[in-house]
Amino acid sequence: MRYLVLSDIHGNWPALETVLRAAPPFDRVLFLGDAVGYYPDGDRVLDWLWEVGAECVLGNHDAWLLALEALPQEGVVLEILAWQRRRLAKRHLEFLASWPWQKEVEGGLLVHGSPCDPLEYLDDLALAREAFGCTGARLAFHGHTHLAGAFLELQGPRPWVRYQAFPEGGELLLPPSVRALVNPGSVGQPRDRVPGAAFALWEGDRILFHRVAYDLERVAHRLAEEGFPPWLYTRLTLGE
Repeated sequence: MRYLVLSDIHGNWPALETVLRAAPPFDRVLFLGDAVGYYPDGDRVLDWLWEVGAECVLGNHDAWLLALEALPQEGVVLEILAWQRRRLAKRHLEFLASWPWQKEVEGGLLVHGSPCDPLEYLDDLALAREAFGCTGARLAFHGHTHLAGAFLELQGPRPWVRYQAFPEGGELLLPPSVRALVNPGSVGQPRDRVPGAAFALWEGDRILFHRVAYDLERVAHRLAEEGFPPWLYTRLTLGE
């Protein structure tokens, strides 16, 4: 079984379209949360995830959109989410609301932030050590930081944890004695200073990281069309 692993699309349809053209054949889609937020086309992203029967977990932007009535309507992020919610159909909201915070798939764990806390940014070795302690899964996929890479735990009397970044792609092979927390990077808004759309392919003990360039001017056009802040385009050009 070959899985296409995606995270943090954030309504960036041109980025997702490019990923789908670039990705080799796959059997199923795993989505690690944040379909909405930042860019205008959250409805198109949700339609595609529904159509392909993706296995999805909830991200913080997804949860915020569902709970907007209980949140203070302040800040650009919440304003964008409110704009997007007005354009979503009932089926989109029901689909989002059906996503759990965590899900197990073929022995792997899917979560947006960390196995300890779905809203935690898993971005240092101390947090990774705690995260390994919160799951018995040998392989867990997470997003949230928008950084492509993997925390690796070598099992033994005293487990050893290290981090390996994959900002421009690469291959990760997991020996039997290694556990991993894998982040495929962000499709819609990378933050490791490498522009482009990030994704991963998982098959057995092999994970391939990819980063593909796409036409950022299409995003700039959509942002201008809908009156979104221009700094959202600037972030894409810088990969941050």
